[in-house]
Amino acid sequence: MDRRSRDPERTRARLLDAAKELFARHGLHGVSVAEIAKRAKVSVGMINHHFGGKDELYRACLDEFADLRLRSLDRFLATPTSREELLVRLRLLIDDLLDLHLAHPEVVAILLRDVNAAEMWGPALERKLYEFTPRLARFFAQAQKLGMLRDDVEPLVVASIIYMSLSALLQADSHRARVSGTSLRDAKTRTRFIAQLLDVVLHGALPGRPA
Repeated sequence: MDRRSRDPERTRARLLDAAKELFARHGLHGVSVAEIAKRAKVSVGMINHHFGGKDELYRACLDEFADLRLRSLDRFLATPTSREELLVRLRLLIDDLLDLHLAHPEVVAILLRDVNAAEMWGPALERKLYEFTPRLARFFAQAQKLGMLRDDVEPLVVASIIYMSLSALLQADSHRARVSGTSLRDAKTRTRFIAQLLDVVLHGALPGRPA
């Protein structure tokens, strides 16, 4: 028996790595279980053994990433006690999220590819992936109750703008690096982009905005 078959954690990790790479390139329906097994250098039966099939393996590729994103919210989005703390928490959160997304480019590619085909995710995973924006909106709603956002601002809109802005920045990063030589992987570029993003998004949301 192949030694990998006797090491369940290693086999599972190899399958996930191989599947992420192939799903990112070809999509769920463009990859066979045989191709995944070949890339992972394990038998085809290991896919069913560890995941129950290709669809479940696909969802497993996204599930851990979804959990990591929600953990970022848990770490950084306690109710702020001041406007300064609000901005610090948002900067830390966005920086952490950019790290997470840049560390998992295949998963990001899968999400971007399949954003309009979320039925492939299944109800539980879909809820987990989409929970990010409502949870961020709740953070802004808490800040609004404390007078840190204007009363007429919809927290979900602010959260959605931040989420969509991050998605756009990440999607364009490889092109930006080739064309302009700047990338979110560079600490100075990232710090500048985060500061400008928050300034643009929150300039009209914070009370006492300049004329």
